[in-house]
Amino acid sequence: MTDLNLAGESYAHSLIAAGAVDRSSAWSFDTSDGNALLGKGGDDWTNYSRHHLGLDRSANDKTKARYKYPVAKAGRLYRSGLIAAKQRAAQQSDRAVEKAASDLIDLIDAPKSRALLPERKAFSFAYKFTEDGQPAGTFEGYGSVFNNEDDGGDLMQPGAFAGVIQRHQAKGTMPKMLLNHGSMGGGLFGGSDPMADLPVGCWNTMSEDTHGLQCKGRLINLDTESGKRIYGAMKERALDGLSIGYVVGDHVRGSKPNEPRRTIKSIKHLPEVSLVTFPMNELARTGTVKTASQINTIREFEDFLRDAGGFSHAAAKAIAARGFKSSEPRDEDGAIKLLEAVKRLRAVSQPSS
Repeated sequence: MTDLNLAGESYAHSLIAAGAVDRSSAWSFDTSDGNALLGKGGDDWTNYSRHHLGLDRSANDKTKARYKYPVAKAGRLYRSGLIAAKQRAAQQSDRAVEKAASDLIDLIDAPKSRALLPERKAFSFAYKFTEDGQPAGTFEGYGSVFNNEDDGGDLMQPGAFAGVIQRHQAKGTMPKMLLNHGSMGGGLFGGSDPMADLPVGCWNTMSEDTHGLQCKGRLINLDTESGKRIYGAMKERALDGLSIGYVVGDHVRGSKPNEPRRTIKSIKHLPEVSLVTFPMNELARTGTVKTASQINTIREFEDFLRDAGGFSHAAAKAIAARGFKSSEPRDEDGAIKLLEAVKRLRAVSQPSS
């Protein structure tokens, strides 16, 4: 069985981001192509590795037999190479490679408008109302925390928001304050309500400090029924999530199992920052829980543990790799989480009556 080569997957993403993609040429990869990747000395195995999506751990290091499913050459990713890899991986039941190739094809084929749609990242956030001398509904909190790998495997670096904040300031604008991302909230929150994108407040200032993205704003229309509900829910801590809608800029994709999925160095666009009902791991669970028959690889099991079980990115990797005994055996709360996750897996796997 061939595993997914994380270095190859990461390099393919970087080629797509750089526009180094051949969308139409036929795919071929022969001995001369492989030798070219190894360089003049014939020993550049790092370069050889990253042009392949598959890794055969039974083969010796620094041998061609160790690397399978080539999809790129001469610094370009081939769409036809990804199609060939996807088809062959399906025949060989190498599900992780098949899925990675399919995802990369989708990314290449995505219209530019869809590729630039904002991502959403939500947090449970500690906020406080500052009503002394301030209008009612004034509050502050953090929309993002630096140097902390979140449940989605992303790590935000200090300085990531500096450029986008400056651009807003230069235009005299601020990100919009919406509720649950308005019409962009998808099936969970979105819909045909023409008032869905009406801001529920105004952000007065956003700035970076050593901790993260500090946001200060105030709710508006507190004399209306909707305004009263939002204000009341926040005061009772029932509405306690903050979510940034953003387009990622400069970033580095992790190539090793213990690295973050993405280390984000800059945010390109920050159109809105929403008050949200559910924190990030709850949003991730909606519509993404796999059935037992769909979990074929360790990585898919990791995804399930994060989405359905609520485990952190690091904990899911440890559990999937070495079993639950790798976590603290006295962690009673962790045991309960795992039990609940398994119960959910069994529940969604049962055929409906």
